Amino acid sequence: MCNKTEKDNQALIDFWDKSFALSVEQSTDAQHQKPKNWQEIAPCEKLFWAACSLGNKKKVLDYGCGNAWAGIIAAKSGCADVTAVDAAPGAVRAAQIFAEVYGVRERVHVECGTSGWLRSVQSGIFDGLICSNVLDVIPPETAETILEQSARIMTRDASLIVGLNFYLSPEAAAARSMALTDGNRLYLDGVLRLVPRTDDEWAEAFSHWYTVEQLEHFAWPGEAKETRRLFWLRKREDD
Repeated sequence: MCNKTEKDNQALIDFWDKSFALSVEQSTDAQHQKPKNWQEIAPCEKLFWAACSLGNKKKVLDYGCGNAWAGIIAAKSGCADVTAVDAAPGAVRAAQIFAEVYGVRERVHVECGTSGWLRSVQSGIFDGLICSNVLDVIPPETAETILEQSARIMTRDASLIVGLNFYLSPEAAAARSMALTDGNRLYLDGVLRLVPRTDDEWAEAFSHWYTVEQLEHFAWPGEAKETRRLFWLRKREDD
């Protein structure tokens, strides 16, 4: 891995660590206040149903979990063994707290790990995996490693659900006074925030290890159009 990629990865860990970090007061409040209905913790309805669909799996990985909303939903939907992993310590702590708050701490095992964590995992043990808002906000080299290793650790009939941001074309970026570095990398305040790819470009990136079974589009709350992507992938039969 080149120095530039390593620097980008570390900057992202620092950024998301601060984004998810809870103060002592916030941690205490989260543990003692009545939580929201677990059916409302996903960012939107389509993401909720995607995570919910993993409830019938035996062993699920929520990779780049953030506060583990997806892993919690999978566990509450029936999965008895969920591993939630994030590289940012602040996210890991938040995930541990929320898993406890929603009563699934025994089902959701939270770990801190970078893309290198995947290499330590036994092959063929997960039959479900969700990776939301991760692959297009990290260096492409890191995303490729995650895809390659995720295919290795998944069972033959496993499902992989990938949530991605909207496609930001060079023209759209220019219209927003944003500059794309190297043609397809958006940095804000020195932190990589988006690597725009079209639907077809992502399908091609997946094709080395997966076939695309379904593509849905969705929107965050407050967005007028459904331009974000939700890919449902299946391992290639020849892998």
